[in-house]
Amino acid sequence: MAFSVKSTLEKIQSYLASDGGFKTALIGEPKALAPGIQLAAAVYMQGVSMEGFVVDGGSIESHVITIRLYIDMLREPVKDVEIDLAVAVQRIVSDLLGDFDLGTTVRNVDGANMRTDWGYVDLGGKMFRVADITVPLIVDNSATAAA
Repeated sequence: MAFSVKSTLEKIQSYLASDGGFKTALIGEPKALAPGIQLAAAVYMQGVSMEGFVVDGGSIESHVITIRLYIDMLREPVKDVEIDLAVAVQRIVSDLLGDFDLGTTVRNVDGANMRTDWGYVDLGGKMFRVADITVPLIVDNSATAAA
């Protein structure tokens, strides 16, 4: 049995790319971002766990992803760095909680365990303000049990 996380990552990356609020939306952590960037996003896996199997051999899983939002911390005016990042987090969380059918095999977002952590990260010698949105997803049938 193998977990198929590819479709989960691609679905979230596609959502971020179509959002219109990001200069870049990647799968995986970027090596560098351009100075002065307004907003960029990356999505990557945090964990996968098996929650159970169903009669037809399908699975119920928890895929926990991180959506990391980046903004140049030296952008001016300074207050807009925090405000723009907070507005983007609010929009994404609202969209994800409001769209329980993300397509593919994602059944829903576990909103009770969703959270956002704020910090700073250095990419290629440039410091960015970041917000990490932890998104637990309930996923159906990405693994199949074989008899």
